Amino acid sequence: MSQIHLLYQLQQIDSEFQDKRQRLAEVLHAQKETEELLAARKRAETAVAQLQTWQGQRQNLTLELDSINSKAKRSEQRLYSGNVKNPKELSDLQHEIASLGRRRGALEDEILEAMIMIEDAETEKAEADEQLAAITAHWEKSQAHLKKEQNELALRLHTLNEQRKQLAPRIDATQVAQYEQLRQKKHGLAVAGLKQNMCMGCRLTVSANKMKEAQEGKLVYCGGCGRILYPI
Repeated sequence: MSQIHLLYQLQQIDSEFQDKRQRLAEVLHAQKETEELLAARKRAETAVAQLQTWQGQRQNLTLELDSINSKAKRSEQRLYSGNVKNPKELSDLQHEIASLGRRRGALEDEILEAMIMIEDAETEKAEADEQLAAITAHWEKSQAHLKKEQNELALRLHTLNEQRKQLAPRIDATQVAQYEQLRQKKHGLAVAGLKQNMCMGCRLTVSANKMKEAQEGKLVYCGGCGRILYPI
C-alpha cells in the first residue's frame, strides 16, 4: 500500500477524531441544566415562597383578630356588667370597644385580602409545578439520549485512537512530520481529495501533470492551498 494512501487513511482517522471530539464537547455541555429548566424551577420556588408568605400573614392576622375579639368581649362584658360606675372609666371603656371594633374591621379586610392572595398564589404554584414537571421530564429524556451518545462517542474515539496507533508507524516518519505540520496550518486538513482535476480542499483546478503524478502514488501538493493531494 502506497505511503500517500496511508497518509489519506491517517487523515480520515484524524478528521473523524476531530469531529467526534468536538461533538463530545457539545454533548457534555448540553448535559448541563438548561436556562428553561432553571427558570421553571425558579418560578416554582418563588411561587412556594409567595404562598408561604401570604399563609403566614393570614395566620398572624387571624391570631391578632382572635386577640382583638377576646379583648373586646372582656371589655363589653365589663361595660354591661354594671360594675363600672365611674363616668370617665365608662367613657374610656366605650372608646376602647369602639377602637377595637375599628381594628377588627380592618383586620377582617386584611384577612380577606390575604385569602384572595393565597388563592392566587395556590393557582400560580399549581401552574408553576406543572410547568416544572413537564420541562424536567423533557430534560431528563434528552439527558438519557445525550448520555447514550456520550458513551458511543467515547467508544468511537478510543477505537480511532487505537487505529491511529497502528497506522502511524507504517508511514515514513518524515512524511508524518510534514503531515502534522500541514494539519496545524490547514485547520486539521493536511490531505485533500483530488477529484476530476480539482482539489477538494480549496476547489482549485490541478494541472494534468500533478494529477498524473498523484495517480501514480507520488507525494503531490496543491499549488493553491499546499495540501497533499490524494486521488479519489
